[in-house]
Amino acid sequence: MPEQILSNAQLVLDDEVVRGSLVIREGRIAALDDAPSRHPAALDCGGDYLLPGLVELHTDNMEKYFQPRPKVAWPARQAALAHDAQMAASGITTVFDAVAIGDVSQRSMRHQTLGEMCRVIDEIVVNGLARV
Repeated sequence: MPEQILSNAQLVLDDEVVRGSLVIREGRIAALDDAPSRHPAALDCGGDYLLPGLVELHTDNMEKYFQPRPKVAWPARQAALAHDAQMAASGITTVFDAVAIGDVSQRSMRHQTLGEMCRVIDEIVVNGLARV
């Protein structure tokens, strides 16, 4: 993976926001600078904010992709990938989905699809298809 330089960005740090640049090397932050980069290959962020990925500690959102409407089941793999894409597009880099925790009705569609939901999550992660 080639080195990437993001320049002219509002870098959101722990205790301040600075206009500067960020270097990404091998998929990790390698350097921060409090000035825009002069490197010709740097991507100009135009003053946009650049912040760390967000962590979603509890959501029941994925079930909405598996069952978008009552009595309608979406294919599991496509549902999981669509949910993953929405999380990534929202800036969420880590998500803990409660899946069907707390659903006590054995006959509910949510409860019946629990095993398939977990299986497909494992599948997309193991095969490198997940963004989040």
